[in-house]
Amino acid sequence: MMTTTHLLIDELCCPSEGEPTARALRAIEGVTDVTMNYALRRVTVAHNAVDETRLIDTVRSLGFSARVEVPTAKRHTLSVPALCCEGEVADCERAAKGLSLENMVCNPLTRTVMVTADEATLASFLRNLKRFNLEATPINDVTTAPDPKPFPFVRCGVALGIAFLSEVLDLILEYRTDWLPTLLQSGVPAHLMVMIPAVIALAMAGLTTMVGGLRALLHGNLNMNALMSVAVIGGFAIGAYPEAAMVLVLFEISEAIEDLSLERARKSIRALMNTTPETALVQTAPGSFEAMPVAAIGPGALVRVAPGERVPLDGRIRQGSTGLDQSMVTGEGLPADKTVGDTVWAGTVNLTATIDIVVTAAASESLTARIIHAVENAQQSKSPVQRFVDRFARVYTPMVFAVALGVALIPPVFLGAEWLDWIYKALVMLVIACPCALVISTPVTVVSALATATRCGLLIKGGLYLEEARHLKVVALDKTGTLTRGEPEVVGVVWLTKDAREESDQLAASLAGMNQHPLSQALTRRARHQNIPTSNVTGFKALPGAGVEGRVQGALVRLVNLRWLEEAGLATDAVREAFASYAKAGCSATALVDLFGVRVVYGFADQLKSDALEGLKQLESVGLTPWLLTGDNEAAAATLGRETGLKHIEANLLPEDKLRWIERLQEMGPTAMVGDGINDAPALARADIGIAMGVKGTDSAMEAAHVALMDDKISSIATLVRLSRLTHRVLLQNITFALAVKFGFMLLAVSGLATMWMAVFADTGTCLIVVANGMRLLNKKAYLDRLAKNATA
Repeated sequence: MMTTTHLLIDELCCPSEGEPTARALRAIEGVTDVTMNYALRRVTVAHNAVDETRLIDTVRSLGFSARVEVPTAKRHTLSVPALCCEGEVADCERAAKGLSLENMVCNPLTRTVMVTADEATLASFLRNLKRFNLEATPINDVTTAPDPKPFPFVRCGVALGIAFLSEVLDLILEYRTDWLPTLLQSGVPAHLMVMIPAVIALAMAGLTTMVGGLRALLHGNLNMNALMSVAVIGGFAIGAYPEAAMVLVLFEISEAIEDLSLERARKSIRALMNTTPETALVQTAPGSFEAMPVAAIGPGALVRVAPGERVPLDGRIRQGSTGLDQSMVTGEGLPADKTVGDTVWAGTVNLTATIDIVVTAAASESLTARIIHAVENAQQSKSPVQRFVDRFARVYTPMVFAVALGVALIPPVFLGAEWLDWIYKALVMLVIACPCALVISTPVTVVSALATATRCGLLIKGGLYLEEARHLKVVALDKTGTLTRGEPEVVGVVWLTKDAREESDQLAASLAGMNQHPLSQALTRRARHQNIPTSNVTGFKALPGAGVEGRVQGALVRLVNLRWLEEAGLATDAVREAFASYAKAGCSATALVDLFGVRVVYGFADQLKSDALEGLKQLESVGLTPWLLTGDNEAAAATLGRETGLKHIEANLLPEDKLRWIERLQEMGPTAMVGDGINDAPALARADIGIAMGVKGTDSAMEAAHVALMDDKISSIATLVRLSRLTHRVLLQNITFALAVKFGFMLLAVSGLATMWMAVFADTGTCLIVVANGMRLLNKKAYLDRLAKNATA
């Protein structure tokens, strides 16, 4: 079983201590990976059930101290089935008072609470939750959903029948007085004949609600359970036994139906991404692979994936080439070609050939898990509408409770009205007062939209950025890796010798094959495409700030820049002219030199992405003004501007210059920054919405950004804006509908036209309608694709 151990080594301050330590640990059988962190003086060892004492003894044998790092606090996810609205969230906050809990996040949608705490503090928190009638169970993984509660068919069905019997008896006693003597022969008082079945129905279906409501009242928390408890107790107090029982039974049934609808939303959301296999073939010995649970596989393991299988974990290909269906991550339907060194993601489908991958992240840290985590925990960065609903819900219920109290007391006391009539009207108002429809509809809508975003190749880190995207006016674009592929290609060749061109190409390709510089890689790709043969290179070395050199077939050759040629006295007018022509066109250049002088000058240019022009049109179609902010030279930026039609271009920008430009652009309106590199991270963080390239983006860019484009397409930004506008419309629809129904029923209650039965049906029906309306966003990818197609038709 793969596991990870963190060792703290006080002497670990540089590679002189780290390299021998890593070699000694890797030599232990079962150790798969060793990672050094000199800043924290920590060694992370991934291993297959190696005894920790052996790891410590190995380090100590080198003369270093070592101890296992035991975290005092860690992130816990708790399943809280009763967590359904702001009332229970408030109970959680009260249960956390006085405890050393950090970063508590309560999520009514997933019925989970996330906290950072040590084991003792967590145990105290769990005990406190029980005092508020909240049962909490720790779950091991943020991607593990709590089990749904089974629908109480039998209990609610029997309770409904008994409550209906109470109503029938009440009607008989009220309207069929000729039946009264027969019923009274049993010797049971008339009111008890009606009350007893009502009490039985209440005990069967509503005992949990009553207990929770009374506890909430004792703590001054006016949640739905509290309101229902007051309404039922009030109904019994005025002799409305059948209605009180029926209301509570119907409320329990409605709550169960709500749970079913929300569970369907949760399943729909998770079904979009939860497609990784449960087991994987892991190398246990050279040439030997065994099936292991995915949850038990750690970074460094070698996993084999056959054609037709899903990739079980994030990793990099060590052996093999294939095509991958990445549509679940990028939204792109066409297969992506992958070869040695390329990154693959968990859940994607291997289409053509067997590949071996080295795992780079555990199951809980995979891209799939992070997407699920980001979608389900979108409440951590709430949108303005969500924050408004939360604030409104906190004052709305107490306000309605106060109004209902006034309705019950003012007319009888000051106007001489009938007490029972106005108390009954007040109780109806309490039943309709619950803000559940408002509170539930917003997270369901936002999470449904975020789930659709993932299907469109967008990873959005919360509802705030989803909704704020509709306000964007300006989008700043980096050049390399954003509008261009980030892989320069040979675009020109200037021959300075009349013959031996094939030999020159062979020398250049051989020398370039020894180097990882982007320009050398471009020469290597050119040689591969044109079937240029290569030779062995000896004496290879880098020339800092100039290029590389080595011996090919015994001859010393170099690939160098113009500055080296000037210093060496080899820059003739023809050489300078070749370099100048490339510079004017915004291209880079390098020269192949041997002992006789410059043989050839190669020109390189980064190629425009195939979708760049389409993407810029899409941005303009949703009202965004694109700006190019690049660190490249003015000639290269101007060339790109001519190719794309970009009008606003700023070149030669350092990271701090990009940051200042973002601040200037924000004066024109909300601004997004799009980039992929470390140099873009400050601007990404400063922008109203930072957008990173998800495929080739650096970790720092992904961390600083608020949105990641998992398909690396500029056109996806327009999809983000369209989805944001659509989500906002649905949110407003839900809020307007819920408030209209509630205020309308309150007016009917005051006028005496609404009953408690009607109030329950109205409240439940409103909840179901707004949840269903929000869940419509789960199926909007085709609609968004159609909008994009029509925008540039």
